[in-house]
Amino acid sequence: MKTCRNFLIVNIFFLCGWVGNPSYAIAQELEFTKDPATPVTVTDIETLEKQAYSGNVQSQLRLGAMYRDGTAVSRNTQRAFYWLSQAAKNGHVLAQLRVAKMFQEGVGVEQNHRSAFEWFSRSAQSGQVDALTQVGKMLRHGIGTPTNLVRAFEVFLVAAKKGQTEAQNNVADMLWEGLGTSQNKAQALRWYEMSANRGNIDAKNTLGIFYLQGENMAKNTERGLELIIQAASEAHPAAFHNLGLIYELGLGVPANNVYAYLWFAVADENGHENAARFKEGVAFSMSANAIKKAQGLVAVCRAKAYKKCISF
Repeated sequence: MKTCRNFLIVNIFFLCGWVGNPSYAIAQELEFTKDPATPVTVTDIETLEKQAYSGNVQSQLRLGAMYRDGTAVSRNTQRAFYWLSQAAKNGHVLAQLRVAKMFQEGVGVEQNHRSAFEWFSRSAQSGQVDALTQVGKMLRHGIGTPTNLVRAFEVFLVAAKKGQTEAQNNVADMLWEGLGTSQNKAQALRWYEMSANRGNIDAKNTLGIFYLQGENMAKNTERGLELIIQAASEAHPAAFHNLGLIYELGLGVPANNVYAYLWFAVADENGHENAARFKEGVAFSMSANAIKKAQGLVAVCRAKAYKKCISF
């Protein structure tokens, strides 16, 4: 999903707020724990299935993980969904989170946002921070449930106070815009800083823009560039686009159309909706050799999966 805020700098819009497919911190999810050096036999699997059918939650989780990943069995997302949903129905919080994600993405089951919301909500009842964050996002955007900004902010705030960085970024967004709560840009900046300091790349990109602009804070070009570069190093599409604008306009760095073209092209390849137009615009003032050089740099960045390709 993508959200966007426009920031006007010298009549150029900085586009930010990209949210790609979220990662789910299910570090405690049980996997099949047999010694990997020992082959898993048919008897082992039959034993697990017998235990799972009798209601053993750990066996249900292990079978779900095995079928999901194709470990010792043929990968079968439908069977994975079945066993994970059995564990979820038996009250296992992380299984509930996984089932919600499968409904959300249509993996092993027909995509159903309403069912995803219901399972995220069940998992969130225990205070699971990733589930709380997903509930907040669905309430904010009206996905699988009617939009409720006040409730979304409340849910985000619970997760944010527990250290969930995406929730912290959402709290900051809503405080900045006055969505579901009273507008308070000073508090928003504190949440952006907290989220960015914990590694959230959306928050880093947004804060970087604010520092470049001096938006409700002292202008700090060096800090702004540092944060945007950090976000771009993690393949953040809007940060790539912002780097293109920075090099095109010479904001804190010497203007350089080769690098502007590079970052617009990389942003475009990563799904930024406006980057292709900006790339074409900067190309008008470039020589054929300069464009060829920029395209070579794009190829290098592509080979690195768009990560850690700030330096060449």
